[in-house]
Amino acid sequence: MTAVSAMYARKQIEQAVKLPDKAPLYKIIDFTPEQVQDPAVMVPIAAYLSLIEAIAQSEWPDLQFHMRTSQSMRCDEFGVFGLAFKSAPTVRQGLQRLQQYVRLHNRVSEFAAEPEGGAYVWSMKGPAVARLGSALSNEAAMATTLVLCREATQTALTPTKVEFSHTREGSKAALLDHFGVMPEFDATRDAIHFDMAEVEQPCAVGDAAIWQYLTAHLDQALEEEDSKARPFDALVVEEITKLLSGGVPQLAEVAGIMGLGERTFQRRLSERGQTFQALVDEARHQLAKQLVLGSSYSLIEIAFLTGFSEQSAFSRAFKRWSGMSPRAYRQAEQGESLGAPATR
Repeated sequence: MTAVSAMYARKQIEQAVKLPDKAPLYKIIDFTPEQVQDPAVMVPIAAYLSLIEAIAQSEWPDLQFHMRTSQSMRCDEFGVFGLAFKSAPTVRQGLQRLQQYVRLHNRVSEFAAEPEGGAYVWSMKGPAVARLGSALSNEAAMATTLVLCREATQTALTPTKVEFSHTREGSKAALLDHFGVMPEFDATRDAIHFDMAEVEQPCAVGDAAIWQYLTAHLDQALEEEDSKARPFDALVVEEITKLLSGGVPQLAEVAGIMGLGERTFQRRLSERGQTFQALVDEARHQLAKQLVLGSSYSLIEIAFLTGFSEQSAFSRAFKRWSGMSPRAYRQAEQGESLGAPATR
């Protein structure tokens, strides 16, 4: 599931100054105030974007809350992740580590840190979600990176350029005040450009030994995270299954629900040797077996619930999956469950 650390949601809620009753905001993300104190708790991206939009509505058109949220961030609040950034010998080395480990806190976007011309560019690529919450979330993510850089160097570090791929309505004054330059909108990417000399400056408390020690801990945390994560293709099958009763979903629809752009979605499938059509077939197979055995639905109802327009097409597919018709499969399995010999 694409998600972000509950810390971001908690901070956004704290800065919703025009909404004194915070209970409806916690309801949006379906967490209690106590639960979001733990940065390891992850909030689904769809709920997080809805939260941001609710707060934005209270301030429209003079949006400032997400910049206040970013300004409130401190390296220490990110645990080992933040301390490793703060203790890096230089800002550039800190950004390189940030790129590597940021998914411990943000499972939605992909980040890159690399030289480009005479500048050093920190860029972010997330799902192409055309909604205000996504735009404001991206602005806050970039603003937070700048805050961490400023804390690490203890300087008023100012980028040479800031760009966002989205179109933006409402006041942009808070962005100019925070970044020190007016961001460019409708760009080809979301990115902050730094002067190369600025990122080569030492961090105020940089210590190579501590940095390496903390990096080793982050490597271990990533390994543990990867071992707990459900396989990507299993998550795709789960989302397809939820949509089958309305017909076979399109790739773009599933990618959007999972918070991914179509290209990123297809690339992840390709990396695992999978195709979208194969996972649609697997989702239909799993759901069909579940409904044939565990429900009282008629076979024609099951056909529609698994995305088939005709029972005959469903029966052919089921025979391909199981080696027998759905009716024979149901009768055989029911017979076995009663202790009777199966008739195949």
